[in-house]
Amino acid sequence: MSDTQRKIKWGIAGLGNIANRFATAVTEHCLHGELYAVAARDHSRAASFANKFGCDKAYGSYEEMANDPSVEAVYIATVHPYHQPLAELFLKNNKHVLVEKPAFTNLADWLEMKALAKQNGVMLLEAMKTVVFPAYRELQSFLVDNNIQIDSIEASFGNHHDYEPDLFIFNPDLSGGATLDVGVYGLWFFYDLCRTLSVTPSKPQVKMSCLYEGANVDTDACFTFSGDMNGKISASTVQNLPRSAHLSGPETKITIHEKWWNPAFIEIEHQGQKSTINKRVTGNGFEFEIDHFSDLVLQGKTESNILSSEITSRVLDTMEKALIDSGYPHLTQPRR
Repeated sequence: MSDTQRKIKWGIAGLGNIANRFATAVTEHCLHGELYAVAARDHSRAASFANKFGCDKAYGSYEEMANDPSVEAVYIATVHPYHQPLAELFLKNNKHVLVEKPAFTNLADWLEMKALAKQNGVMLLEAMKTVVFPAYRELQSFLVDNNIQIDSIEASFGNHHDYEPDLFIFNPDLSGGATLDVGVYGLWFFYDLCRTLSVTPSKPQVKMSCLYEGANVDTDACFTFSGDMNGKISASTVQNLPRSAHLSGPETKITIHEKWWNPAFIEIEHQGQKSTINKRVTGNGFEFEIDHFSDLVLQGKTESNILSSEITSRVLDTMEKALIDSGYPHLTQPRR
């Protein structure tokens, strides 16, 4: 059992919008974690962020936070092509690391950093919050406990954005594009459900396109799977896509409603019987992955059966190969 009286001291590296959401969750909704330190390349920005969330330490460099012995776990919240050097820095300083999705832009970096984490006896996981939500966990249990067969999964994640060359999702120098920005959610969802149901997924057929000439990123992507588990996983940074996810099988239809990637309300129809899973969330959803990770640290564990490193490997491998094959190999390169 974990020590419920103690909270893990978290640091945040990179202080943009997603870091604000993480900080809100850890300060207002978490049982096992507390915000202890933040770091940016500018000390005044770090100090302002720390003051906003009432944390103890503000650092004007990532190296300073890495050298703070009181920091136990670090959340890396920078843009994804900059994840690898930060992960290496904190892992070498014996910090547990939760890195925002996509963890890296290619599989080799993930495998190298996992080896470094193992060498230093610390944990490295990708922050895929969807699979830690209580409603999703209950759905998994329902499928397994009732031996339910699912043979089709459909999920999309897409929002309209007007083209702005400097916006990170359209910026090839920041590894922008639909696949890495939002496609990662759907692929994680698909592969994790395949794992839950003990189904071996096929290699997907991939179609990518770019709406804006000269952008040099994929603005639309679709991954189509066939075989024992059919799947259609769509992603877009230029069009609004359906926000419900659909699972189906013999005598079974399941709908994860509005923003399936933040699952709260699920309708199930199985063998003529209808039921629902309703787990409304009071925070912003980050609290579930934070508490899960913190609890693992408290238990002395270095792997998770929920935030599966195997799924991260499979997703990164799929995205990297698809981007290279579709003419976007430059998006898979980290910035060191």
